[in-house]
Amino acid sequence: MSCTPLMKQYYEIKAQNPDCILFFRMGDFFELFENDAEIASKILGLTLTSRNNGASGNTPLCGFPHHASERYFPKMVAAGYKVAVCEQVEDPKLAKGIVKRAIVEIISAGTSMNEAILDAKAASYLCAILPQKNTIAFSFADVTTGYFAVSESPIPNFESELARRMPKEILVPAGMDLPQSIVEFARSENILLTTVAEEHYEWKRASEVIENHFKVTSLESLGLDGQVEKTRVSGAILWYLIDQKKSELSHITHLELLDLGEYMVLDPSTLRNLELVRPLNADDVRSTLMFVLDYTVTAMGGRRLREWISHPLISVRKIEERSEAIAELVANPIVLDELKLALREILDMERLLGRVGSGRANARDLYGLGKSLSKAVKVAESLSSLKSPIFHALAETLLSAEGKGDDILKILNDELPITVREGGMIRTGADAELDRMNAEIQDRREWIASLEARERERLGVNTLKVGYNRVFGYYIEVSKIHSDKIPPEYIRKQTTVNAERYITPEMKECETIISSAESRIHDAEYRIFCRLRESVNAERHELQQIAEAVAETDAFFSLSVAARKRGYVRAEVFEGTGIEIRGGFHPVIVSANPDLAFVPNDVSLSPDAHRMMLITGPNMAGKSTYLRQTGLIVLMAQIGSFVPAESARIGVVDRIFTRVGASDRLSRGLSTFMVEMIETANILRNATEKSLVLLDEIGRGTSTFDGLSIAWAIFETLHDNPKRAAITLFATHYHEMTTLADSLEHAGNYQIAVREDGDKLIFLHRILAGACDSSYGIHVAEMAGLPSEVVRRARKILLRLEKSHIDPSDAKQVEKMREQPQVDMFASPDEDTQLLLEELRRLNPEEMTPLQALQTLTELKAHYAK
Repeated sequence: MSCTPLMKQYYEIKAQNPDCILFFRMGDFFELFENDAEIASKILGLTLTSRNNGASGNTPLCGFPHHASERYFPKMVAAGYKVAVCEQVEDPKLAKGIVKRAIVEIISAGTSMNEAILDAKAASYLCAILPQKNTIAFSFADVTTGYFAVSESPIPNFESELARRMPKEILVPAGMDLPQSIVEFARSENILLTTVAEEHYEWKRASEVIENHFKVTSLESLGLDGQVEKTRVSGAILWYLIDQKKSELSHITHLELLDLGEYMVLDPSTLRNLELVRPLNADDVRSTLMFVLDYTVTAMGGRRLREWISHPLISVRKIEERSEAIAELVANPIVLDELKLALREILDMERLLGRVGSGRANARDLYGLGKSLSKAVKVAESLSSLKSPIFHALAETLLSAEGKGDDILKILNDELPITVREGGMIRTGADAELDRMNAEIQDRREWIASLEARERERLGVNTLKVGYNRVFGYYIEVSKIHSDKIPPEYIRKQTTVNAERYITPEMKECETIISSAESRIHDAEYRIFCRLRESVNAERHELQQIAEAVAETDAFFSLSVAARKRGYVRAEVFEGTGIEIRGGFHPVIVSANPDLAFVPNDVSLSPDAHRMMLITGPNMAGKSTYLRQTGLIVLMAQIGSFVPAESARIGVVDRIFTRVGASDRLSRGLSTFMVEMIETANILRNATEKSLVLLDEIGRGTSTFDGLSIAWAIFETLHDNPKRAAITLFATHYHEMTTLADSLEHAGNYQIAVREDGDKLIFLHRILAGACDSSYGIHVAEMAGLPSEVVRRARKILLRLEKSHIDPSDAKQVEKMREQPQVDMFASPDEDTQLLLEELRRLNPEEMTPLQALQTLTELKAHYAK
């Protein structure tokens, strides 16, 4: 069926972008049609109507004013859709027939530059992957800042990097099977998987894209010579970005060859369980280490700190350089105050430069960049008094901003419009020709400005007004009661309820001159602005280095403030193996509960003595907290941060393993026990003598004997296998394992101390040497509020199990246990009597009032006298 010329144009453009929601510019509106309209109307809350489409009938339609696009585009992207922005690319007044339209940008989760959809303190990564048999080539890019990196690694190491960076979108080659673990991860984290045609992954095409972008004649200058897979994946992601943004993206100035070997390995389980940058409970950001350490003042400083936390170092030299710099700042509170004042006036220079490089920066963006460059010099001046080589290097980079901010600010006005086409941007004195044009129309503007007073006096009408609107231009408004005073040269243009509006030939001539001159002025201002933006972009590489120096300074500032405010100490980090912590405490718990009397604890583990701790004790006593705080202290030391302890001596670890909880993967259809075994298998395959292993309650998801057997075997393996001889903290509820720990040379028993006070259990939260002789599970159940009859029954069952050595998994033994025993007058006291005696032993008459004693006696009689 035939359709209107407009809809024919729409269908042609839509056919070229079938995977996108097409926003079609029509005058001052963006319109959506057919299925796109139906989808958008639900997500954006727009009214769905229809449009006549010739013989094809009515077409579903919805739309909104173009200036609202900054609000609506991010909503569509956040809902998981790609947005194709189709603009009018010729002046409608000059068009012959249908106005020419073209896609000017495609916005997806990984390519959006809209602040409404971005997290200011988190990078917005796009990822491209190219899986091989046992390895995977991958590239990360952040179009908002120009970050671009490539690497190749075994698939498990890539999965770790994927979890650290959490890209918004992953590009995959068409027709290629992905590792199931990556598909599951993307699905669980709502990461958009986008298929890219294989041709864009071809080496020749990828090479051309890279060489053209970086303006090089050989890949060797970028370090990609002979790196086939890295070249293919880098070229694919670069092509995608350029194609989506319809721009050269000149702010992508450098390709980093990422070496994952420089950082501690943190798998998804560890990142999750230690809550480094993302909370287990999405609503509780206070539970993350990032929240505790984040005193950054700038958005880019926040992103740098986040990167440091998720990428701990393994080079002692680099760790020491960082911690030395932090120590110097901690000792100089005056410098910290100066830095805070300077940093607070610096905007997000990295993302502003991203907008410049992609051609999206407006005058306000350039002005903010100019102001920030001026303040960067202030940051350098504050650092100049420090001795650290790191701060010397940062100050040198920051000082290169001298004068660069002024070059921008001397051109732009202090008050600026949002748009760049309507004038009002360029400061008087910045351009002689522009000043001349402004001077030419100044007399005309003054003539208009004085017209009202002159006409009031001439006509004797004190209510006469001179106004302006876009439809009629300038006009004279006179109330109808003075219509007899209207002179013949007044020409009526509009009638309102109480007045008439007029123009005069002189007004019209003046308006025409002003309008024509203003149009030329707007064009001239836009040309000056574009030249300024181009000149800023020409210095993009140096400006990016300045922005990076600000970000790094802010990250150092943040860790230094955290150390001072929270009473942290500098850790000693060494090449060997071992952990010595005195008075360590959990940074997040103490931060979230400032009035809590947190009990600090020690850790002492080394290859020469105990390198494995078997920790027993009741639930709720603090075993998991102890494990996590040890992991966090080690990690903080290796990012160069001060640590929450009285003292700490840390042997560098190559990776931290944790096995705690399973909530994230239960939703994938895996049982608690299966998740536990998968993650434990990963530990047993990949742990080294340089690793830190934190295992909490292994074997709890299966039968008692199965669980005990598995936990026992795992503990033995980590002890006996020299390739897996990691520093290990192993918390368990299997008290039978304490005999194993006693028998092993490099293992020791430790317990969470508790004190019984009558029938009450008091948690002391102190780690002591030795095994705990009871799990106190029934005490904890009673504290949790289980009904008293259930608690008494549990005690009775426990007594019989302990006395008879009954296997709870043996149905016949359990059935026999449930049968009431025959009365034997010569037998030992029965179970009820033993329980009564046990409860009487717990009582302390000296601490009971007469009323409490009577009430207790009544309860015991009611229960045991049945």
